[in-house]
Formats: sequence, structure tokens, C-alpha cells
Amino acid sequence: MKLIDYIEFDDSVYSNFRRSLIGKSAKGSDAQRDFLRKVLVTTDFVDYMNTTVPLIGKVELDPLADQMSEAEFKDPPGDTERSFFDAWTELIPRIACRTTFWARITCRHIENGRIESSFLAGNGGPLSTGVERIEAALRSSGSDAVGSLDKCVRTVLRRLGGLPEARGNRTVYVNCPLARGWWRERLVAEAMGGRSELEPVVREVLRVSQQYWEELVTFVVSRNSVFGSPEVRKVFIRALGAELSTDPNSAMRNAKELSRTARTLSTIQASRELSVLPPRELQQIVMEVVEMHADEARHRKAQKEDAS
Repeated sequence: MKLIDYIEFDDSVYSNFRRSLIGKSAKGSDAQRDFLRKVLVTTDFVDYMNTTVPLIGKVELDPLADQMSEAEFKDPPGDTERSFFDAWTELIPRIACRTTFWARITCRHIENGRIESSFLAGNGGPLSTGVERIEAALRSSGSDAVGSLDKCVRTVLRRLGGLPEARGNRTVYVNCPLARGWWRERLVAEAMGGRSELEPVVREVLRVSQQYWEELVTFVVSRNSVFGSPEVRKVFIRALGAELSTDPNSAMRNAKELSRTARTLSTIQASRELSVLPPRELQQIVMEVVEMHADEARHRKAQKEDAS
């Protein structure tokens, strides 16, 4: 496969740019206020980013064809996320895991009128829009301004392409809506393995909740010795899907149970190399672990109900 040299932000400059806005001395500063004023007006934000962070690479990735509402950008529905993956199927993980790449792609969508820059500040709190949140932060004063401004700036940077200084490497997969949607649908396609009948089951697993997705990312997308294997990832997601479809109230919908299950598989990996097992044997082991944890969770729940 020919590697495409996609245009993205210069890593060193963009990293320094983020740090200049979230460092201790920046909290509640004029720099944060000035940045949020630019985010408030799309044309100002586009000009600011174009003159502040240089680009590297040769080929621009085309933005999506359709405009998105603020709600759709903040929490894209399944069909919208599927459109991300369908439009950018040529992307490879080595490119799609980079904050610099997704930040540039998000800016491209702002430049081309697909989203407004103020959308980046929305966080689902009591202030329903990014504009409202930015304006509230800019009105704040005294000690309140430090927290309000800093939180708002951090939200913008997370939505733009991820904020690894605060959230680590998983931030790309979790915090940037465009990247999150692409990765989620890539895992859907991988777990389906060409079997269309598995699509609803697999997609349900990957959209249980934001917290659930974050736990999955921690194990499934990270370079974990167990889940670094595409075959193990596929079998694990399918096993979770089978459990959730069998029992709509399964405790495996709980992110903590998901984490416990993944840790058990990691323990098994310490004595056996799961990725080299025959498919049927691997499937049996993973299904047994998922079912065991689901049964244990049901038992704990019953005990609590009896005690009360």
C-alpha cells in the first residue's frame, strides 16, 4: 500500500502551542482569554491557526461533504460516525492515531464551513452551546476566571484533536469527535470480519456509553500485549456483543466489569500467547471469561439485593 503524506500540524510547534495555553502560568491568563475570543468567531480562529501553527505534509484530506450541527459534532450518531469511516477508508492507524493530524482535519472542517469553531467549546454541561460557555468564561472574574477559562480552553483543545498532556495517548480516540467516530467504525469493520449479520451486535458494544468506550480504548486500541492482536480484539468484541444481546440488562454493560474482564484476559496472556491459538480455541477462552465475569456480577448484585 502506498503511504500518503497527509498534511498535518507540525508536531513540535503544535505541542508548544498547547502547552502555552494550559501551563500553570496560563491559567486564567490574557492568553487564554484571547484564544477563546478567537474560537468564538470562526474567521478569526481560522486566521489565527493558519498563522500560528505551520503545516507539514503534501496531501490534504478532503473534509466531509455535509455540514454538521453542534449537537451532531459533539456526539455524532452512529450513521454520522459511519460516514467518517466511509469517507476516509484510506487512512491507516499510524496516521489516524496522531493529534496533529486530527487537529488539522478538524480545522479543515471549520475552514470549509462544515462546523463552527465555537462548537469546540461545547461539553454537554448546563450551558448548552459552545458560544454560551465561551461567553460565560470570558465574563468570569477573580478566582472564578481561573477555573472557567482553563476548563474551556482544555475542552477546545480536546475536541480539536486531543490533549495528550492531560489525557495521554488515548485522547485522540476519546476526545476528538472526528477521530473517535473513525476509530469506532474501524473497530466495527474489524470485528465484523465481513459478516454483516454481526454489525448490530458489534456496534452496540462500541456505543454502550462514553465511559464504556474509554475503557475499551484503554485495552483494545492501546498497544497492550493482549489486545494489540487484531484477532483477539475481534473475538473479545464479538464475545461482549453476544453477552449484551443475550441479556439486555447484563452487568457487562458496566465499564468496571469490562475492565475486570480485560484484566483477566491479560492475566491469561501471561501464561499463554492468545493471539497464536486456533480461532475456535481462542473464541472458547474469551467467551468463558466474559460469561464468568457476567455471572459473577449477577451473583454480587443478587447478594446486595438480598442484603437490603
